[in-house]
Amino acid sequence: MSAARRPRRAAIAAAVATAALVLSACAGQQAGSAATLGADRITEQALASNVEEVFAAQGLPTDSADELITQETLSRMIIIDLVDILAERTGVAVSQGRLDQELQSYIAQSGDRDAMVASFTQQGIAPSMIEDIIRLNLLATDLGVALAPDGAPEEQGQAVFDAVSALSVELGVETSPRFGTWDPTALQVGPVSDGLAILPALAS
Repeated sequence: MSAARRPRRAAIAAAVATAALVLSACAGQQAGSAATLGADRITEQALASNVEEVFAAQGLPTDSADELITQETLSRMIIIDLVDILAERTGVAVSQGRLDQELQSYIAQSGDRDAMVASFTQQGIAPSMIEDIIRLNLLATDLGVALAPDGAPEEQGQAVFDAVSALSVELGVETSPRFGTWDPTALQVGPVSDGLAILPALAS
């Protein structure tokens, strides 16, 4: 894969994963859920585990309080699930072999695996989520081609963003007000209302 194409792929993924990535309390929100996507949910336990993993990888106490990292992590988890659903509906899939090949490419570009992990960690991505993020990038690329086959990379990225946003509305994505509010037009968990912020904690 050429170096020229990688920035394009990254740009498409960025339209989904990092474009301006917030919720009113709702009766439908399930107890113990950080977010719900229709019948599916992201548990507070899963969110807490990923956030604590980021802190540990950054050399910080795992009980550190960082609202932004919590919101960014939850945003990524929601987007990963939404893109998975969209890909399944669209008939787009990424094989394990292709994912492994792409992972090796990232490692080679970074110099070694430790350097690659450090690079992702600096962006607030838990080491255990790295393969999910790489897979997200690949799916976003393929979805862009499927949704806008004749479009430029930027148009393909926008097509994916719009489709994921529409799916978010369709599924009625909600986040617990403890962690912020979900904005389907930005694909982002935003600020927590004053007095509601409570960082997730792993069950003892």
